[in-house]
Amino acid sequence: MKTIMLLVCLATTYLWGQTSQAQTKPTTTATELVVADATKPAETSALITEKMETAKPSSDALKITLDTNPITKRLSVRTDSAGPTRVEINDADGRPVLTRDLITGNRAAVLDVSRLPTGQYIVQCSSGTRKGAKRLMLE
Repeated sequence: MKTIMLLVCLATTYLWGQTSQAQTKPTTTATELVVADATKPAETSALITEKMETAKPSSDALKITLDTNPITKRLSVRTDSAGPTRVEINDADGRPVLTRDLITGNRAAVLDVSRLPTGQYIVQCSSGTRKGAKRLMLE
């Protein structure tokens, strides 16, 4: 009885795989699509990947300076923002563990991190729409 059930399961699995492969086979290729759409204007018959543009890097990113890395007890953070700045230290999982709001970001802010466990952290700073981040090792 067990042998018959095993054979039935194997046969079902084999047949299921055959029907899945038959359903996923493409019916046309990319060249056939371009030929089929040759009556339309050239810009609509181009492949999507040809129309994609690469993202330009933002030159407006907030620049962050950390005095020492790795650190032990105190973290000194400085940004190039003249206005109010939020400094957030996140753990490796992305959870915020320390947050400070600064009146001006271009002055060095000293944060006490002696109570945080050792490991890797991410310092994220934001000022208005500008944002920046740096990795940090705490020993």
